[in-house]
Formats: sequence, C-alpha cells, structure tokens
Amino acid sequence: MSPEKEKTKADNGKTGKSNVSRQAADFIPNSPGAAADSMSVQVDNPTERRYFRQALLVIGGAILIMLFFFTVFFFLAVRGAEKTVIPNIVEKDLVEALVILQERELYPRVQVKYTGDPSDKGMVIDQDPEPGLYVKAGRRVIVTVSKGAIVDNVEDYVGKNLRDVQSRLASLFSTFKPLLVIREPVTYVYDDSEPGTVLSQVPKAGTPLGEPEDLILIVSRGSLDKPVKIPDWENYSADNAMRSLARIPLPFIFVEDNVSPSGTVARVTSQSPPPESEVGLDRTITLGFSRPESWPEEFRYGLFDYTLPEYPVPVLLEVIIREPGTEDRKLFSMPHSGGEISFPYVVPAGTGIVVMVNGSEVAREDISIE
Repeated sequence: MSPEKEKTKADNGKTGKSNVSRQAADFIPNSPGAAADSMSVQVDNPTERRYFRQALLVIGGAILIMLFFFTVFFFLAVRGAEKTVIPNIVEKDLVEALVILQERELYPRVQVKYTGDPSDKGMVIDQDPEPGLYVKAGRRVIVTVSKGAIVDNVEDYVGKNLRDVQSRLASLFSTFKPLLVIREPVTYVYDDSEPGTVLSQVPKAGTPLGEPEDLILIVSRGSLDKPVKIPDWENYSADNAMRSLARIPLPFIFVEDNVSPSGTVARVTSQSPPPESEVGLDRTITLGFSRPESWPEEFRYGLFDYTLPEYPVPVLLEVIIREPGTEDRKLFSMPHSGGEISFPYVVPAGTGIVVMVNGSEVAREDISIE
C-alpha cells in the first residue's frame, strides 16, 4: 500500500467517517448533513437573497407608512381647537341662546336666579365670558337665566293682620323692585273683626302681576262702642261737606232745597240728622243744598246720582273729576258699604265724572259740551 492511501485511511479512522457514509448522506435528503448543505446552498443563491431583501423592504416600508399616519393623526388630535367669537345672547330666550352657542361649538353652563320682573322669566339676563371675546371652540359659557319675580300672582291677604301683610311684602321684595305696594293711607272702617284685620283687597287674590301695582286694603278698626256725633255742615260748600263726610266716614246723599239760588257754588242749607246728633256709621246723612245762582259760560251745573250694590264689607269708593287738558282730580275717597250716592257739581263742559270701586271704574258720566 502506498504511503498516500495509508494517510487517507488513517484520517478516516480519526474522524470516524468513511467514504461510504459520505455517499449515503448525499443520497438521504432528510439527514442532518443534507439539511446543512441545503441551507448553505439557499443562502448562497442570488435569487433567494434578492427576494429576501425585497420582503424586508416591503415590511419596513409598511412600518414607516403606519408610523407616518399615526404621527399625523396624533398631531391632529392634540392640536388646538379652532377659534370662535362669543356671541351676545343676553335678552334672548333660553332655547334660542342654546342653539346659538351650539352653532359656535360652545358649551353652556346654565344657572338661574330670581329677578324683580315677571316678564323676563326664561330669558338670559347675563353671560360669562362677555360677547365679542375671541376664544377656542369648546369653551364653556356661563348662562344666567331669569326665573322671573319671586311672586307672580297677588296673594290672598283677607283675614290677615295688616302688620303681617306689610312684613310679608317687605320680605318678598327686599332685594327686588316691589311689584305690590300698599296704598297709603290705608282705609280703616269699624267692623266686628279684630283691629288691623284686612277685610278686603284690590287687586283680588290670584291676579297676575306684571307692572308694579298699588294694593288697596280695607282694614278693620274694631267695633264701634259709641255712636258718632255729627258736626254742623250748614253753609259749607258741597265739595267741602263731601270731604268732611268722607273723613268720618258716613254715607251721604245731596238733595236740592227749594231755596233761592246764591253764589257760584252749591251750598249746604240743611242736614238730617241735625248737628250734634249721635248716629251709627251705617246711617246715611242727607244734606239739602241750594243750587248756584250762576256759573261760567263754559261750565255746567248738575246733580250726579248713582246707586251702588250692597257690599258685604266696605269697599274703597273714589270719585274722580277728569277735566279736559288737566290731571285727574279726586273729589272724595272713602270706605262705602253700597247704596245711593248723589252730589251737585259745577264743572267745565266735556268733563268726565268717574266712580271707582276698589280701583275699578263702575260708573261714568260725561258732561255734555252743548
């Protein structure tokens, strides 16, 4: 055996492999040796390497595109909101104001408060921020809405004590413009009720309140223990006699006496009951008078006569003289239980004589111009 063959044999012995085993590996594809050789071939193949690089590029490009869109959407989401101008919504209805804010992408926060005006109920009376301010969309706007007046209807005061009514009104309108004010002086009448008890009122309970109004009250001064001594009205002018009777107060009628006219005004010539008589407050006083002898050409003389219905409690009776071109003049004002009233007058032509009961007109006579 040659030295070369001996060397090869020796090498085979060291590695434990023979030519036969190598050949077997070549023909068995699933053997470990075959797998290692196959991978070596794939890596070394130029086509496989190109496809591999392309796949990496596609995957990398997709990742970059995803990162790009993520970044764009992120900055769109976190960037500042668009600008808008705060609109003026004061004196607008609440629903209308909310629609206006919604159109500007502004968010309202509504709060309510009482005011002294029942007509502004449901209306926006204040806002924060003020109109015209340039802000980001989504800004919150505080909207203050009126709940109207703390009371919007007249309460029932009949049967209550006058002091309690005064305290009630003072507490209701302590911070707002009063919608109901007790007319002074209060009319007191004799009645079996406790002194200070409200017997009647105008406006009536339940009347809606809009503009400020006077509250007319008829109040008891208690029962009358002794009758009233009536004064002597002889030679009084009719107007002065009526004012004196209204202060007592006693119901009255005037009757024209068959005496000679004198002067330019009607004057009392007799009275029944006579002076110094003691009468109850329900007694009607009859006054005789003489008609005036003359009066200005543009004036008219007459006797006003009207019968009121009987009232369960005294009402506030007022007689108003409305002369053309002048302010109304009150002839007299007094509590009255109803029945006949009559009195003489000398007034300019075109004058209106108006009878008011508890603030409402119940009768009117327009003096003819002719």
